[in-house]
Order: sequence, then structure tokens, then C-alpha cells
Amino acid sequence: MTTSTAYDIEEVARRARAARRFMAERGIRGRWTNACLVDRALAKGIDVSATSRGRVRVRQSGRSYRFHNGATDFNHPLASRIARYKEVSSALLLSRGISAPRNAIFEAGHGARAWRWAEALAPLVLKPSNANQGKMVHVGITDRAEFLKVFDSIASSYGRVLVEQFVAGVEHRVAVVNSRVVAATRRVPAHVIGDGTSNVDALIEAKNRTRQDPRNLIHQQLSIDDLALRELQRQNLDVHSIPGAGQTVYLRSTSNIHTGGDAVDATDDLTPSEVRFVERAARSFPGLRLAGFDVLLPRLGNGKQPHILEINASPMISMHHYPAEGKSRDVAGRLLDAMFPPGHNRAAGE
Repeated sequence: MTTSTAYDIEEVARRARAARRFMAERGIRGRWTNACLVDRALAKGIDVSATSRGRVRVRQSGRSYRFHNGATDFNHPLASRIARYKEVSSALLLSRGISAPRNAIFEAGHGARAWRWAEALAPLVLKPSNANQGKMVHVGITDRAEFLKVFDSIASSYGRVLVEQFVAGVEHRVAVVNSRVVAATRRVPAHVIGDGTSNVDALIEAKNRTRQDPRNLIHQQLSIDDLALRELQRQNLDVHSIPGAGQTVYLRSTSNIHTGGDAVDATDDLTPSEVRFVERAARSFPGLRLAGFDVLLPRLGNGKQPHILEINASPMISMHHYPAEGKSRDVAGRLLDAMFPPGHNRAAGE
């Protein structure tokens, strides 16, 4: 594995804000993931402009690509489409002997049929088949009554429900460019850590204050909602409980950054066999040149082998550039090197 270059987070945040100003002056939409690409393109002398829809356009020596929030025409459309359908991509991986959880999608009103299919696979994960950013994800369901209640709740808002086998492991987002691993982030669910004297509500307020630091560009404020209260109840806690010093209290069962999770750089933690596993999975999708693989890895006794949980063809690369902990990884730079490889200027006659 050749990983992306590491940078100081304070310098990265300064450059990102400069890139955002550049974008605003030229009518380029988007936030920090777009700013990552713009910043690195300017540093490499690549022309940056806005498309008619306010997307990023990068151009050099006759080559041109569009980019917006991780989506790019550097990817083949068919590969992106396959990755978008989780049940299709999981089936493809399983057919090639690559570990992935079994799943299926059911229409609203088919909760009983879904339970009959899934009962033997419990514990289960239920979530909308067409939502993102960790919305309405329910993990660890084993009881039929709870399953049907959650199924109907998701179906009433989104229509179709994805039912999936729960697989143990610690979730990582692994960035892949041209089937090569370039960075990895361990995503930690929204949480606070007890100090032995403060209640959960006060710990949340304290963590939210730290997230107002100008170096924090992507991490969201924590909040107490129904999902957080449900997760606290699972731990026999509520907002008035006082956790012990060092005790981790989770507010979500899923680790999405948009629901308050932390991005922790884990690029150097991947073993060679884990890198090979992800790169083999990436090669199963020809034309998918930029992707984020959600991978469950065995860590600290949690899980036994790697599994590919999901594939994102429009990955949030900013989590690798602006982690809550660890080194900033230059995924955007590696993507631009793949788009405009060394020697392409000579090939264009320059």
C-alpha cells in the first residue's frame, strides 16, 4: 500500500478555508470535500473552474473531469450505479468469495415476509434502502415485535427497507483510488467519555464546545434525540446519569460523521492482508476509480475477519483530510495524480 501524504491539521484547515474562498469567487458550490480537491488542484497547477451547475471542473492538457461532493465522472457510470445498490454490490462480492453481510430489500407492508427471510440471520440491521448519512439505521435487532415496529417506521418514511445480517467488527472507511488503498479512517459512533463527576448532558455540552474549534471543519454537534435516548437506554443510562471516569457512553450505534461520529485516522493500522482484502474487493468493480469502502475489521476481540459492509462511489474524502484525531491524509492529491498521471502532458504534445 502506498498511502497518501500526511499533513498538519492546522495547516490543512487554513488551506481549506482559502479554497472555500476561491470557490465562492468562482461560483463553485459544495463544502469541504470539494475544497479538498480544489486546494490540491491549485497546488499542482491544475486548472480549476465551475461547471454550469456549479460543480468543480479540473482540466489539464486536454483532460477534463467533473467532481462534486465525491461524485466524479472519473468513475465509469455503470460501476457507480452498481455500487449504489447495496444488495447488488453485496451479491457480487459474495459471488467472488469476498466476505460481506447478506441482505435484501423489502417493500412497505412486507414486514412479516421480511422477518421470515431474516429471522435465521439475527441479529439484524434495518435501514432505508435509499437514504444516506446514517439516517434511521437500527442495529442489533433480534426480536420479531421490535423488527416489525422498526420496519414499519422506516417504510412509512422511505418506502423500501434494507434488512441485513449484523456482522461484528469495527467499522472503517477505506479510500481507494484506482484499486489501491490510499487512506483509512476508523469512524467512532457519536459518544462522550465520562469524567466521574459530570452527567451525560454536561459531557455533551463540553464536547460540543470543543467542536467549535476553527480546526474542526467536518465534525457535527452532538444532540439528544430519540435514537440517542434509545442508545442510552441500551446502556442502562439516561441524560442525567454520571458515567465513571474513562467510561465511553455512546449516543449512536452507527458511526456516520453526519450523525456526530468521530473520524480517527487509521491508515497505518491496516495490516497487509487487510489492504489486500480491500484492493481485491475494489478490483471486482472495474471502472470504479474512486470509492470509499466501509469495512468491518476485527479489533479488540470484536469480529473475526474483515467484511465489506458498503461501497460509496461518491465518498466523503474530507474525513481523511480533516480527522478528529491523527494525521491528515492527502486523498484528493492521490485522486488528481490518477486523473492526470505523470507523462500525460508529454502525451498531449507539451
